[in-house]
Amino acid sequence: MKRREFLAASAGCACLLFTKSGRAETAATGPVKVGALKSFTKEGIDDRFLKDGFFLVRGKDRLYALSAFCTHKTEVRLAKSGEEKIICPRHKAQFALDGSVTRPPAKRKLDRLAITVDDKGEVTVNTSKKIDAGKHDEAPAFVKLG
Repeated sequence: MKRREFLAASAGCACLLFTKSGRAETAATGPVKVGALKSFTKEGIDDRFLKDGFFLVRGKDRLYALSAFCTHKTEVRLAKSGEEKIICPRHKAQFALDGSVTRPPAKRKLDRLAITVDDKGEVTVNTSKKIDAGKHDEAPAFVKLG
């Protein structure tokens, strides 16, 4: 095998391993427009934006964005049982819809991402801006629902 063939094969294997590790290949970096604020009427979790690396959660009078990555960087998902909980397929950690750990081994909450609404009522999630845990009750950790 020639050096060039070896390097090409190695790169292919590395890409495959990266994909199999649970890390999202297409997670967005930066702002992602998610739609009109008035369109988020259903309570609970919305997983339509997993490809962008986050969930949207509507709870009470707030809409917020949770990172779809466990604290060790594996992509998390909704439990298959129909329960509204988030699980890490790698370590079996579980998270509540507010991102808090309900079953270890994870030691900290899922990250919250900045979320804003413009003057036209369009919601944007900034996947590059994490919100400190102590500031989840302040903008831009959530947007207020009518």
